[in-house]
Amino acid sequence: MKLKVLFKIILLMLIVIISVVFYYSFLFEQNKIASSTSKILEQNEVTLNKELTNELTNIEYNSFDSEGNAFYINAEKAIIDNKIDEKSTVRLENVVSIINIKNKGIININSKNAIYDRVNNNTSFYNNVEIDYLQNSIYSQNLDLIFTEKFSRIYNDVIYKNDKLILNTDMMFIDMITGDIKLQMNEKEKKVTLIADNEFIN
Repeated sequence: MKLKVLFKIILLMLIVIISVVFYYSFLFEQNKIASSTSKILEQNEVTLNKELTNELTNIEYNSFDSEGNAFYINAEKAIIDNKIDEKSTVRLENVVSIINIKNKGIININSKNAIYDRVNNNTSFYNNVEIDYLQNSIYSQNLDLIFTEKFSRIYNDVIYKNDKLILNTDMMFIDMITGDIKLQMNEKEKKVTLIADNEFIN
């Protein structure tokens, strides 16, 4: 009789121990899965928030300098760099810019890409750059507008056109105050090519 009772007690204890072990191991596994899922969701949310913070669409900037000149730039997409030393830098795609120089006219600029500094307005346009000013058109792969030094630099496959001439050069510098233009070839032995009124001048 005592043996039977002892056996029942041992059996009952085994069932309780197995139940407790199973419950806690199952609960631990569920917590582990929940914790892992939570971490993945948090990482995805951080990545998504980072992308939303860094990438903007249809963005525009407007500014005026001390002389009353206006600068406008618009892009289909803008990516803001989060690096400490580049907080003011914005990378732009499909760019349109308008510069209204007081008493001199409007300059229209189009390019596939640009890097714009929101602090000083210095802008580097690149990839299929087109510049229109009055009756003149300039095509190149690069244009640097250096507002801090009041000059612009146009380079890489530069073609200057108007009704009277077509000019090919490696580089063109424009003084943004006086409007003076300086032409330069990368190799000294090469010369600027100019076609004026159907005549070839080299």
